[in-house]
Amino acid sequence: MVKAFRVLIAGVASVSAFPVIAAAPAQADEATYLRHLAPKYSFLSPQQLLAEGQRACQVENSGNFSENAVKMVYNDLGGSMTVADDIVSAAVMDLGCTGAA
Repeated sequence: MVKAFRVLIAGVASVSAFPVIAAAPAQADEATYLRHLAPKYSFLSPQQLLAEGQRACQVENSGNFSENAVKMVYNDLGGSMTVADDIVSAAVMDLGCTGAA
């Protein structure tokens, strides 16, 4: 009886926590995005990082895949694919891109 009750409580707790976990990306912002990228890529200004992140989100939100956004950022900045990939990844996580369905 006690074991069944514990399983029920654990199930309710995990289901109750799901909306909080699912809502986390929507609460991310530009400050978080810059905190992730600015120290690592100090050769890019915060304005450059934000502009590329926002452009990456536009690509993602228009139904394209991250690969296309990475290529765009790479071409825009003329840096490395690693930098472009990091910018797109941070944009998806921190700026609330919806991404391709």
